[in-house]
Amino acid sequence: MINRRIFTGLIAASGLLVATGASAAWWSFSKDNDKAESPDDIVELQWEDLIPDDFVQPENPFVSMSQEQIDKLMDGTPESKAEMARLQSAFNYAPVVPELTGKRVKIPAYITPLEFNSDSTIKEFLLVPYVGACIHVPPPPANQIVHAVAPEAIKFDNMYDPVWAVGVIRAETVQSDLAESGYRLDVEEVMPYTLR
Repeated sequence: MINRRIFTGLIAASGLLVATGASAAWWSFSKDNDKAESPDDIVELQWEDLIPDDFVQPENPFVSMSQEQIDKLMDGTPESKAEMARLQSAFNYAPVVPELTGKRVKIPAYITPLEFNSDSTIKEFLLVPYVGACIHVPPPPANQIVHAVAPEAIKFDNMYDPVWAVGVIRAETVQSDLAESGYRLDVEEVMPYTLR
């Protein structure tokens, strides 16, 4: 797993690389114009806000292992399987911030679709902190994945374009084919990411 500082750096770097080229459409599902975003009722989150302040992510054990140690760990013996399960369990522990439940939030993210309709629209997707998470690379910890559900299907063009997602968040574990997420977002709006 990657620690909080590295996550923040990855998010900032990847966001800056593609933010200026964001061309995604803007999807608003609220019929109530009085519910338009205002600083008073929306909490703007960064990915590090989804990790409890006192949590220190364990260091990735594979980083300090030699190739010989990794090969032994992967040799398929009952001992190596037990050790792998122990390491994976410690590595996967990703506590959430339950106090976020019920808050209306806005978070910068990349979309990882869970399923496409025939017209390239999606209703259910993952919000992740960097491009390609859960597809091209192993998934981030569960507290760095938000399972998002939109009330209507949205046209999805490009997973390389960052977005702002607005909605009500819940600290809730959701298992999908791609990853386990520690949060769920009832989506109100998805709009292109722009620098302030």
